Amino acid sequence: MKTDLRNVGVIAQKEFADHLYSPGFRMLLGIFTLIILSMSVISGENGFNIFESGFLDIAQVITLFLPILGLALGFDSVVREKNSKSLNTLLTHPVFRDNIISGKILGGFGALTLVIFVSVIASIGTLLMLTGINVGISELNRILVFSLLTFLYLSGFFAFSLLISILSKSSERSFISGLVVWINLILIFGAIVTAASSIITGELIVDLGHNEEAMTLSEDLQKLSPASYYAEAVTGVRLSYGSFGISSGKETNGIFDMRVGLGTWLSDYWTNLVVLAGIPVLMFIISYVMFLRRDIGGEKG
Repeated sequence: MKTDLRNVGVIAQKEFADHLYSPGFRMLLGIFTLIILSMSVISGENGFNIFESGFLDIAQVITLFLPILGLALGFDSVVREKNSKSLNTLLTHPVFRDNIISGKILGGFGALTLVIFVSVIASIGTLLMLTGINVGISELNRILVFSLLTFLYLSGFFAFSLLISILSKSSERSFISGLVVWINLILIFGAIVTAASSIITGELIVDLGHNEEAMTLSEDLQKLSPASYYAEAVTGVRLSYGSFGISSGKETNGIFDMRVGLGTWLSDYWTNLVVLAGIPVLMFIISYVMFLRRDIGGEKG
């Protein structure tokens, strides 16, 4: 047991170091940090209060674009080593397959924690400094819950990219698969939902006053995207690029709504938490099963 834990720890440290020193990962992290920092400065200079309504634009950027970092963490995590034969070499040592996949997951979690820390400091920290808002225990608790929500949201994309890396025959195919899923499920999902709702119901969503059926269908279809659950829990609105933001209609307008307590927020959005946590858990379980059963002898093509 001690040997297994030691093996997992060594592999996790290697994975975290690989992510940390990856030029691509550092470039993406730098770009997103600059974008979030710039938007935070604009919001702060305009005096927007994060604990009222000053986080909506920043949350939209995080919802739509930060998943790329989650995908970047895992898309070649397994397939690269499989094709380079390093996995075969590793398995000649007293290391089991479950040690390898566990170490890769923990290493990815370490990198995700770094991403969340940088994102929170860049966005919330900047807003608080520019607006001079006093932060107490209650506010800190909400920031921690926001960080947890973001971690769970990005973990789903990391878990998916790890699974695709196990199933793919090349890093290129793995990367393209993840990119296609991100584009369709997150980036243009709102536009797809809008078009589908209009076609199915025969109503135009932009035709205010005559679009009740289309809006209802659009609201239901948006629940198929994890972005819907994350954005709703953070802001109280389902944010979809290319579609209308749909209010949750609940008492709490997201995690930063200080008018109500955390208990009320949890009672309103506990299903969002369950979905956001359930997606990576399910993906990791499938990844374990596939990695333990799949031939990793270095497929090509």
